[in-house]
Amino acid sequence: MIEVVLCTDDNYVMPTGVLMESIARTNAGVEFHYNVVTAGLSDESKAALKTCAKAPSSVDFFTIDKSILASCPIRPDEHVSIATYFRLLLPSIMPANVDKLLYLDGDIICTGSLQELWNVDLNGFSAAAAPDMRCNDKTIFERLSLPLDSEYLNAGVMLINLDWWRKNDVQNNALKYISENSDACLFHDQDALNVVLHGTMRRISVRFNYQEHFFEPFEKQENISSIHFDDIESSKNDLRLIHYTGRKKPWHRECVNPLKTVWQAVYFKSIWKEQKLGYKYSGMKRVRHILRKKLEHLGLVKSKSPYRDIDVSSIEKNLIAKF
Repeated sequence: MIEVVLCTDDNYVMPTGVLMESIARTNAGVEFHYNVVTAGLSDESKAALKTCAKAPSSVDFFTIDKSILASCPIRPDEHVSIATYFRLLLPSIMPANVDKLLYLDGDIICTGSLQELWNVDLNGFSAAAAPDMRCNDKTIFERLSLPLDSEYLNAGVMLINLDWWRKNDVQNNALKYISENSDACLFHDQDALNVVLHGTMRRISVRFNYQEHFFEPFEKQENISSIHFDDIESSKNDLRLIHYTGRKKPWHRECVNPLKTVWQAVYFKSIWKEQKLGYKYSGMKRVRHILRKKLEHLGLVKSKSPYRDIDVSSIEKNLIAKF
């Protein structure tokens, strides 16, 4: 059985459910136990997530007290909620017999088997994670006072050695760091985890956490070390988890991710399939977006998407066929 942890609220239930739906469709017959961490979900939301956990999988819900995270910053206009910090509390809220967890962000879609990831050896490691799309960004290391030869890892997919986290008091150390360095934590708990777990995490392939900027040509990859280029390229043929890291998600009509249709293929087979995709923006921002798309369609203006010249049609076709 694979123990998965998902942190969500009522506003993010649909993406979380679509992720669960994609896992079921690409890991047939595998038993997953979903540990859903929340500050409170409606009965309707709980029922929806239980529906998405196909047999033989199951779901348990864990409700936390948000006041514990009072010192954790969420700034105006950010595209995350306080739920991003919930994973820091895993050592204290998970049952004592659970010593290993696969944490997944809600803006992810599963496109292949997760058994290989679950089997990664964590002996002596605090966690396993893939490089972030800013993994070699020196400004991050300076902001977090990390050595300049560090590597910044993305916490959206983490295989967690929960026993290690408990023994080394990761929960309190991370919360203390955030409380004392809230201005430095621009990327929230991900920053804190990169500091607190520095030098103890095992790096895994980006095929388990393929982020938006990995689609860009290597000559534009200023913040990604060249040692990852081969992995980034080869992973396109064996993607397991696609992470939609942009502010505009695939459930937004403004989304520009080259593989947004892969997420949408699962969405339109989910319990939300009758709901039309909405917009991220409102007011004049939405009007300008709609007008520009019409002008692009007519060939009067060129797309502003950084991915407009990237052809992922073969990858897209192969991935959608899995669902």
